Amino acid sequence: MKKLIKIIAVILTVAIAAVCVVMPYFNVSAEEGKPNYLLLGDSIGFGAGIVNPDEACYGKIVADTNGYNYKNCCVSGYNSTALLAHMLLPSVSDAIEEADIISLSIGGNDFLTSNMVQLGIEAGAFNNLATFDKIAEDFYENYCRIIEKIRELNPDAVILAQTLYNPMHNALNEIYQAGADRLNAVYRRYLKENPGSIVIVDVGKAFEGHPEYIADDCVHPNSIGNEIIAKLVLKTLKDLGLGKTDVPVIAVEGMDFGTYKLFKFAIDAIVSVADFFIPWFFSVTY
Repeated sequence: MKKLIKIIAVILTVAIAAVCVVMPYFNVSAEEGKPNYLLLGDSIGFGAGIVNPDEACYGKIVADTNGYNYKNCCVSGYNSTALLAHMLLPSVSDAIEEADIISLSIGGNDFLTSNMVQLGIEAGAFNNLATFDKIAEDFYENYCRIIEKIRELNPDAVILAQTLYNPMHNALNEIYQAGADRLNAVYRRYLKENPGSIVIVDVGKAFEGHPEYIADDCVHPNSIGNEIIAKLVLKTLKDLGLGKTDVPVIAVEGMDFGTYKLFKFAIDAIVSVADFFIPWFFSVTY
């Protein structure tokens, strides 16, 4: 019965995906003598879970703390294929060439923008993860191309590769975890096959068991989540000798979206009702 609950619950992902709106990237003026810090990737890097990402996303917190020049080229909704195309733009390739440190957040939309209803049915009802595995394998090929393109443009930049967290803590949890596990295996596989090429920042592990880090859109890090990621990045940079502290400087507080509270309430309510009603229905019917 729980499998059927997952199938119904995963349909809600279509609505969740609708909140990922494509937005332009932004940057601040560069100052000579300061390291150049660049963010590449998707809505997590963009800071889509807060109202004021240009002032308070984790990348900006890291830059403010360490005094870096800062540029954010992330775009909400991007998967790995879109990022490869995006990197061909002169403005983006120039930013990569000039970067000393690059935070890379990509992969979640390779699953999210695929047919999640189909994936939910296959995984939830039939325990068939073949499509998940195929998506992960395709993502690995794109990930190799992404890192190769970065290295072609900039052989020396430090690449911080963020693992993916599972934002769900309801009937969608297992399905999202199946996707997150496969993507995180890709990052580690790449590092194993290419030692020293990237530095993994384990956001996925840090977010385990912490629904309070997730925005009311049920997908992105909220203001607290952005601060947590900033701390992880700062700790990594400090360990690499590229920063002096892992205590974030919060120049501007992140503002959470109040308009999504009803959205989150509706999703939680539907999942709760399904969790109760479907087993009861089948116990009566059969």
